[in-house]
Amino acid sequence: MKRPSLSALLTISLSSLVALSIVGRPARAQEQSKDLAEKLDGILMLMVVDQQGQPRSTEAVVDNKKSQVFFSTISLSGAELLQTGKSFGLSPDVAKALRFAPISLARFNMIMAPILKEYPDKIAVISPDPSQVQIAEKLLVAQKVQPAQAKSIANLQPMIFCPEPGLLVSMNEGPRKGEQFVPCSTEFSYVDSIVKQAMQTPRLAALKPTVVAIPLSSFINFLDKQPSAKTEPVRVVPSGSIVSIIQELEKKRQAANPSK
Repeated sequence: MKRPSLSALLTISLSSLVALSIVGRPARAQEQSKDLAEKLDGILMLMVVDQQGQPRSTEAVVDNKKSQVFFSTISLSGAELLQTGKSFGLSPDVAKALRFAPISLARFNMIMAPILKEYPDKIAVISPDPSQVQIAEKLLVAQKVQPAQAKSIANLQPMIFCPEPGLLVSMNEGPRKGEQFVPCSTEFSYVDSIVKQAMQTPRLAALKPTVVAIPLSSFINFLDKQPSAKTEPVRVVPSGSIVSIIQELEKKRQAANPSK
């Protein structure tokens, strides 16, 4: 992901979002409005699929109960962890055979809605990025979450990392060149680079900007329930690693079908 230009400051507090919904279970697919879907389209994930690329459920243990689960995960390392069979009580043989396809959170919710309505005993779970768990736990503790609770949440919930206070940036290129927004990401390093850039400007450095971790369920609740004046500036920048996967798949598709 290319780093946008830091251009201004928006005094919006995001650290308080953790208090909106302290979640003690994995994030799940949920119904969404059209407006919410547009806001979640930048959150890219990897979904477990069958040979035809359709959602595939797998027997797993969620909330101490065996269920048929449609899995997605927020990162490549999350997919690799699922394939080890070391999480959610997955059978090792089943786990190592799992196949994944890139998908946005908005699309995942849309696909899952009719399936879960037809099969209410099944669930759809979004697993976290194991490579972000340690920093997420550290940030949650810094945000006044009790250590034991912070550890539990970091291991159960994907995290959205945002600058605090909300730093406005503007894109340098593309169709949205010049547009300003508060950049959030599923990758700590990206938002941390924005904060470090802000620290080079005395006016912004005086405000002591930092990175905050927001559980995915809390972040979605914020986007869904708060007035648009608060949510409109906040955008999740797509994960660079999953964007690369999508680009590679597109290259293979074009190579296989050069006339299309």
